[in-house]
Amino acid sequence: MMADLHGYGTLLLGSRLRKVSETLYAGVDAVYRGAGVTLPSRCFPILFLLRDRGRLGISELALLLGQSHPAVSQMSRKLLRHGVVREWPDPGDERRRLLGLSRRGTSLMRRLQPVWRAIVAALTELETAQPVSAPLTALDAALGTYSFAARIRAHFDTGHAVQILPYSPRYAADFKRLNLEWVQKFFRVEPIDLKVLSNPQDIVRNGGAIHFARRDRRIVGACALINDGDGVYELSKMAVTADCQGLGIGRKLLAAAIAAFHARGGKRLYLETNSILKPAVKLYEAVGFEHAPPPHASVYERADVYMVYRGKH
Repeated sequence: MMADLHGYGTLLLGSRLRKVSETLYAGVDAVYRGAGVTLPSRCFPILFLLRDRGRLGISELALLLGQSHPAVSQMSRKLLRHGVVREWPDPGDERRRLLGLSRRGTSLMRRLQPVWRAIVAALTELETAQPVSAPLTALDAALGTYSFAARIRAHFDTGHAVQILPYSPRYAADFKRLNLEWVQKFFRVEPIDLKVLSNPQDIVRNGGAIHFARRDRRIVGACALINDGDGVYELSKMAVTADCQGLGIGRKLLAAAIAAFHARGGKRLYLETNSILKPAVKLYEAVGFEHAPPPHASVYERADVYMVYRGKH
């Protein structure tokens, strides 16, 4: 019988890494409590970023931390309750709020300098015998380029065909479900999201198209082609459910949308996305989209990437 998780080797690597992570967090939290700080150590990366970069929005923090928008939003609310951060209006966009250190937060960061020096010394001592920082950085970068789910799926035969289907009212709820699933994972759901996702039939009635991916009698992906008029179309609302990513479904949905664009005699096809979604951006580039300056401000708060379809070279 296995004595602990280490006996399972690489199979339970994630659990073993989490155990080490929890041990480190618990140690820092204990030291913080001894110093009279009740704020969990998990919240401090946000405070470091606000100290070093100034005021930032939740989306920027999520991007820099590599965490989901909801997770960062939850931590930010905790920091607000503790009074170590404040909110300010964004002078460039009235829809957004920026977070920054409060006087209390600035004072706390100064007070904890000796504690952090002790933490660095302890970790340096630990790493002298067991170096892990450099390999972890490399591992993080590799997973950001090619997801772990995609790597797993590459090693077994799924044996399940994927069908691309045109819009049908019976799939309207799936269209909303799939898109909310990924938006809520990374960002804040905006009013424009709910408006578009709650009325998919309007996209089709206005000369656009919506395609769905079905696998094992289940709708697992969706993609919309929105008609802006005068031959201009937007590729939007592409989503693939988490357990089916890495199977090439996104590429098939893109192909269907691009074919629909050509079938309508479209003159220009563009999309808006966010730079945090690196696999999606690489996919768009692979099928013929190129980065371009946006002609106008986006209706989406999260959009910081604008791309135009040029076709494959």
